Amino acid sequence: MSVRKALTGLVLVFILVGLGAFFNQPKSRPFPFSRPLEFLPDYQAPGEGVTLYPTGGPFGFDIIEAIAMGDENELYVGTFGGGLFKSEDRGKNWRPMNRGLKGKFISTLFVLEDGKVFAGTIRAGLFMSKDHGKQWISVNKGLERTDVKTIIMLRSGVLLAGTGKGVYISRNEGQRWEPYNKGLDHTQIQSIVATRDQTLFAGTQGIGIFKRGPQDDHWFSIASGFSFKGLEERVVRTLVLGREEVLYAGTMSAGIFRSADGGTSWQNSNAGLNNLSIRTLTVDNKGILYAGTGEGVYYSENNGGDWIILSAGMENDQVHSFVANKTGALYAGSSSGLYVGDIHSPWRSLHDQLLISPILSLTYGDQRIVAGTAGKGTYVNRDDNWMSDNLGLVNLTIRAMARGKVFLYVLTNDGVYRRQLGRHQWKQLKNAPDDPILSVTVDAADQVYLGTSAGLFSSGDHGESWTLISALGSAPLSALAVSEQSVFAATKNTIWSKSPKTSWKKVITQEGSGFKQMLWRTKKGLIAITPQQILEQDLQGLWSELKTDGLNGLEIQSIAVDPHNSDILYVGTNQGLIWSADNGASWEKARLYHGEKFEDTVHQVLATDNSAIWLATEKEGVVIGISKPARRNVLQQLTDRITSLFSQ
Repeated sequence: MSVRKALTGLVLVFILVGLGAFFNQPKSRPFPFSRPLEFLPDYQAPGEGVTLYPTGGPFGFDIIEAIAMGDENELYVGTFGGGLFKSEDRGKNWRPMNRGLKGKFISTLFVLEDGKVFAGTIRAGLFMSKDHGKQWISVNKGLERTDVKTIIMLRSGVLLAGTGKGVYISRNEGQRWEPYNKGLDHTQIQSIVATRDQTLFAGTQGIGIFKRGPQDDHWFSIASGFSFKGLEERVVRTLVLGREEVLYAGTMSAGIFRSADGGTSWQNSNAGLNNLSIRTLTVDNKGILYAGTGEGVYYSENNGGDWIILSAGMENDQVHSFVANKTGALYAGSSSGLYVGDIHSPWRSLHDQLLISPILSLTYGDQRIVAGTAGKGTYVNRDDNWMSDNLGLVNLTIRAMARGKVFLYVLTNDGVYRRQLGRHQWKQLKNAPDDPILSVTVDAADQVYLGTSAGLFSSGDHGESWTLISALGSAPLSALAVSEQSVFAATKNTIWSKSPKTSWKKVITQEGSGFKQMLWRTKKGLIAITPQQILEQDLQGLWSELKTDGLNGLEIQSIAVDPHNSDILYVGTNQGLIWSADNGASWEKARLYHGEKFEDTVHQVLATDNSAIWLATEKEGVVIGISKPARRNVLQQLTDRITSLFSQ
């Protein structure tokens, strides 16, 4: 009996120790982009396991939802998820303008004559900039917790905002907003226009068009002549006034209607339109009408009598936004980019600096995440925005990065560059090997190693001079890694190691498709991957292959280890992120925060000590994974281990 009690007590001690270790895990610190995550549409807090969130870049978006023009050369674009960008040379070059802008889902933009800019967002309300977009402040007093879909200014200087809760009015340039909703029942407003006598028309999300005269005290529906056979006509996405103040209404899927008598009667205006999903309408200073549809841009020179497609140079994209300049050039924002053109010339793309490039490499330190892209150089986070960091870089394809104590090193297609940590000037290392460079790492003594197609090189003076390490021969070095004491170098089939007390020696030869990456797990040993395998070497030098049943049919691209628990592995594949909490015994697939699958190629996984896992992806930019332990699973594993121990 006493033996049983002793065993029971011992079990309880084990459980208490395990619980203490679990509930006293290192507390996560804030990490870049953590604050804006909650503003994502349909935001969900991270659940157990690994939950993925987009960072909206570098320079990435799904849709250009809004466009506005400032002075002669200023152009603003608002993206659906990537924030706001500005060009000061009519679209040739772009830079993000998101400082203080708490919402990255931009639904409308409006520029005043004095240069003030308003940006309406989804869920985060309305923001204003007094300095051409450099700094944004919230102007949401009265507009809290609502979408802002459209903004106009009346001739009297009064501002009107169409929101998810109806129309609001501001008489002091947005400092305070009041409801202007009588008769509207707080519906979603999609578009507002005003005639010269300040008669207002509002297009709604599902209940048609409403009108309010300058002397009216309420809004009233103007449905006469507007057949309203179904929801496709009741959703009025866009309104515009053409020549002689003829009113045009673009609907969800019933095309365009027009009224020449202030909304008393309406006629269908769809001749020539091959797609009746109207996303945006505008008119230029010559009276030419443009319609953005679900399949391209159409124009009409006869007041909507018939429409002609304007397709040369643009795919048949969904077109969401327009702005026409004084010379008649039309800027169009679509689901695939930004274009400029007119009825006499084909479309030209202006989005080369806006689209997401494949992210090939990542590094982290001092609360900064640096992303290396395929063709756009490096980007670094600043105030939860992505900023270009390419001063001095000639080639902008960044294949790999390594962080030392003094410098950050990058591999490009024309050699090796470095910049001092905390600085922003890159310098090409002219004396680096001429052979194609495949990998780079820096050891604990700040020695730099380059794996090339002709062997391994090292530098003890931050890359100013290099020495060939002849002991490894001239085989291409595909991967490099360091521990606290050792350096590891991998050819296609062989891994070598060197410590301060030993010369270079082979540690494993593995015939197959080749080593892609290695990393060191403190107190556990080396881990290495091939496209189909995960191999580990323990501290005694014995090698074994991890169970990878959950990776069947996937190609392994990269691997990372949780800094607080070396049994937790994160594996990037050609179809998303796979993770294991038990050193490969079982695997799960990470999903996006709203539950959808994530199947983009993950070129690199980077785990940091603040619970964030960073993914370098092919099409989705930089993605954050939030790792949250499954408490029930941990306790169950602890119980199973104790039970197993005392059942032997």
